[in-house]
Amino acid sequence: MTVKYWECIDAGSDYCPCYLAESNDCITCTHLQNKNYCDCNWRGVCIYQEFKFLNEQRKSTRIPHEVAIVSRVDITPNLKVFKLKVNDYLIRHLKQPGAYIFVRNKSKDQYFDIPISIMNVESASGLIDIAIEIHGVKTKSLKDDSESLLIKAPYWNGIIGIQHLKSLAGGRCLIVARGIAQAPAVLLIQHLRQHNNTVDVILDTGSIKHDFISHYTDANLISTVDLYSEQGKSVIQQAIAKHEYQLSFIGGSDYLQKQILEVSNFHNINLVTTNNHHMCCGEGICGACTIYDIAGNAIKTCKSQLVHH
Repeated sequence: MTVKYWECIDAGSDYCPCYLAESNDCITCTHLQNKNYCDCNWRGVCIYQEFKFLNEQRKSTRIPHEVAIVSRVDITPNLKVFKLKVNDYLIRHLKQPGAYIFVRNKSKDQYFDIPISIMNVESASGLIDIAIEIHGVKTKSLKDDSESLLIKAPYWNGIIGIQHLKSLAGGRCLIVARGIAQAPAVLLIQHLRQHNNTVDVILDTGSIKHDFISHYTDANLISTVDLYSEQGKSVIQQAIAKHEYQLSFIGGSDYLQKQILEVSNFHNINLVTTNNHHMCCGEGICGACTIYDIAGNAIKTCKSQLVHH
């Protein structure tokens, strides 16, 4: 029988224990949930022991710092790609699929923080690429930045299903991505290719009208199609019928994910999706990302991964 439970993406990292340990709201450690038993699914380090060792205090948290903009490419008036210079520590930790950062104009306060997926990492030169689609107040504040930005990083929970992704090697994968959701798909595809997986892509450029997948990866582009159309749904069904996929990634809105899953047979295919919940603080504190499971338990989706055992 498969057992499903939620696990903290930060558990065992340089940022654990965190604020949630101090308030007895830890996602992973039952002792730090005010319970008198241990049931943490061992992650290589005892969070409770670490918390006691630190005199019942959290570790240092991520703080905003200024980074240089090496280049800014205005692909369209509403689509920008920033190349940022970051330190070695961030380069190491932002290469992971699902990695993202909070970005803001250096003249604005924390209310302007925007969660943005890492699209590409150039380890040797210490550079990261991020794509920003200009929509509302926050993104408009970045429209004319050309020298530097404030970033807070690293964060890793930009996709759901990381367990499936990291356990796959030598398989075949189907990537279905629309619009700006290509950004997290690029890093994910690069990871899959590094582990000898064959990657097929069905792409809908959406409102950005641009193909990042072909520029940054060597994946097999099966089709460029409107994913909301009957043709788009048919292309997905045909691909699944033709190939035996071990993993599929759907990058797009919750509505798009629902539409695709309703018409396509993804049974026996491990599913990875973009994490579309509202990200505000990234630390599980503000509640903006909170959802509730069928038992009424609050799930902090900025830090939680659904794990299958």
